[in-house]
Amino acid sequence: MKILMVISQFYPIVGGAERQAQVLSSKLKQKGIDIDIVTGWWRVNTPRKEVIDGIKVKRNFTCFGMFGIKGIRPFGGLLYMMSLGIYLLIHRKEYDLLHVHQALYPAFITTFVAKEIIQKPVIVKNGCSGSAGDIVNLKKYPFGRFQLHYLVKKIDRLIVVNHEGRDEFRAAGYPDSKIKYVPNGVLIPSVWKDSYEKIQCVVSAVRLDQQKGIDILLRAWKKVIQETKGLQLLILGKGPLEPELKALSITLGIGESTKFIGLVPNVEEYLKKADIFVLPSRAEGMSNALLEAMSIGLPCIATKISGNIELMGVNFDQKVKEGDFLLGENGILANPDDVEGLAKAILFLIHNAKVRKEVGIHGRSHIQNHFSIDSIADRYVALYRSLLQES
Repeated sequence: MKILMVISQFYPIVGGAERQAQVLSSKLKQKGIDIDIVTGWWRVNTPRKEVIDGIKVKRNFTCFGMFGIKGIRPFGGLLYMMSLGIYLLIHRKEYDLLHVHQALYPAFITTFVAKEIIQKPVIVKNGCSGSAGDIVNLKKYPFGRFQLHYLVKKIDRLIVVNHEGRDEFRAAGYPDSKIKYVPNGVLIPSVWKDSYEKIQCVVSAVRLDQQKGIDILLRAWKKVIQETKGLQLLILGKGPLEPELKALSITLGIGESTKFIGLVPNVEEYLKKADIFVLPSRAEGMSNALLEAMSIGLPCIATKISGNIELMGVNFDQKVKEGDFLLGENGILANPDDVEGLAKAILFLIHNAKVRKEVGIHGRSHIQNHFSIDSIADRYVALYRSLLQES
């Protein structure tokens, strides 16, 4: 069995979809599945071809996109679509099945070539739902609605990582019988948190953009440190809003207790030293950072959006009042964009060591039992085999 993974960006560009594609491909390789990855060549200092974790990675030409010049990246995207289509045609005999990460324009060109020309089965994984979801973003591209309509008609299976993604594609007309729920997976660490007595460090690991809600966390943090002294907030990651968010922390008077660490090669080392993890996102698919934090046993606070709800062990119909929070078996949920509710949730965990320990241990067990990358890879292997037998 030979699988071609298609993703628009890949390592060293690091994001949720990129990280998940890399971890999943590596685990599938260990299970004897032959995997190649094809992506875009967006940075001139990266090789056109290389091997990462034993997996061949090929980067296709994007021209303008490589130089990162504002305003002309869409032309790079167009060239990438063309180069991807040509690559699929040239290498059509090398693969049995195409697996596309994110239901965006690479999914359209991959599905078009696969179904109209080379007759290969295609799986598309929906990366994100909600206000920053794949459907919303695909519609922003030229002819995006046409691309979505084509995907709904032609892809063989749709992978969703949360219930909201399923509902969105149902509403778009995709048959429910072809939708498969396969959540993101995480490598289970061999060492986890074993002490919940002290509180010194709160951490968040996100891309610094509007979707991730760090502006809300900073405002909530101001309320937290007005009541509790001697704490530090570490923010891991980079993004377009970094200068704006740093300026906001200074304006709020929390600059001394807030550190922007930037990209780090090993997030796990920071998570092991932290006492609470916070994910204030406005939209998610299923957060890799939240999975990693929970797998270590870190007590977690997240926003009440699909993806987070599935992880925290609460019912979808449970409501959270504005300015309040909801305690689940595996963690705490607050409403997105709710400064007061997020601050209350953080302070509640700070003052309750027993709850910190309970949600940390329950969360770790939940991830180990249901979200290990080993079990998720097994589900993909079964899906690949089933689809190939159908074909």
